[in-house]
Amino acid sequence: MEHSLLRPDILQKRERIFFLAIAVAIVVAVVSGFGLFFLAGFSSFDAPLSVHIHAVTFMIWVFFYLAQNALVFRNNLVLHRKFGWFGTGLVAWVVLVGLVTTYLSATSGHTPPIFTPASLFALNLMMILTFAVLASAAIWARKQTDWHRRLMLCATICVIAPAFGRLLILLGVRTHLNFMLVILSWIAVAAAFDLVAYRKVHAAYAWGFGAIIVMGLAIQFLPVFPPFVSLADGLAGK
Repeated sequence: MEHSLLRPDILQKRERIFFLAIAVAIVVAVVSGFGLFFLAGFSSFDAPLSVHIHAVTFMIWVFFYLAQNALVFRNNLVLHRKFGWFGTGLVAWVVLVGLVTTYLSATSGHTPPIFTPASLFALNLMMILTFAVLASAAIWARKQTDWHRRLMLCATICVIAPAFGRLLILLGVRTHLNFMLVILSWIAVAAAFDLVAYRKVHAAYAWGFGAIIVMGLAIQFLPVFPPFVSLADGLAGK
């Protein structure tokens, strides 16, 4: 992306600062969302082991994402690439844990008041599948660093969406529309950086935005699709 009047080295420095800053913001959002939810008494440590494994796994991903951006910021690309192989395995582990936890949650018979079995199942399933698609695309494009870092950002924003949902619940404004608007606003901020720095938005954000829109539509309409409702109710024992 070379459509700016600024020198390439200045653009590279600004881009690295931006991605490190948004990685820090992601960590703050996750810690705030889950931490405040816990302090408000909506969650506790009295959860099944699978839930704790899920929580630890996803926190590892968030801090791994931060660490990778910190390495790029410090221009330690050799170590960044070495850790990238660990990241590939971590993506697979995150997806596996997410799918297993989604299944166990669906079969537990416990559904929070604002959800139905079908809506909760759709939410968890589509978020982890969208993360899998975007993160896999980012790994595939790892040699095209402009695509790689933007697709990985979109994937990470998608997988931390439950933190946004918890903050919206605490504020009393949790609706599907608000939930999606918060997720998409993070993509919009990243796209705005490109627009200011390069005078155009990178195409990777169009793919990320599109994938998340499809995710949102599936979360909205699968819970009223009779075969999916039957599947979710069957898993929940209803």
